[in-house]
Amino acid sequence: MHSLVYTSRLLHPFSDAEVPGMLDRWRRRNERGNITGVLLYNDGAVLQVLEGSRAAVQDLFAAIAADVRHCAVVRLGDGPVPGRAFADWSLRFHAVDAADFARCLQHWKTGSPRAQQLAPLLAGFLASEPW
Repeated sequence: MHSLVYTSRLLHPFSDAEVPGMLDRWRRRNERGNITGVLLYNDGAVLQVLEGSRAAVQDLFAAIAADVRHCAVVRLGDGPVPGRAFADWSLRFHAVDAADFARCLQHWKTGSPRAQQLAPLLAGFLASEPW
């Protein structure tokens, strides 16, 4: 099992009305590639965890990095993991406030030892939250 974490900025942040349609498309794409994960979003800023086979995750990340809607794409973590933290979600979406986004980003950006624990903790938290 492989996990990749990245952050990016959207050139044109999406509106609340656009989210359901976009999520449907992205979830179908992830299901085809047997990819699971979570996408945290705050006003055009994205932090996403992708899980799956190394090839599928790398291919999806390459497509995201090449997507003209994204800029400032930065890979924060990339490597093998013992198992999926987000096994139940082809793509879990969660809009977060700026402070929570910054905290999550800081742990992954610094390579903090907490970063390894963040995915399972985040999965547990999101499991109790509505979609």
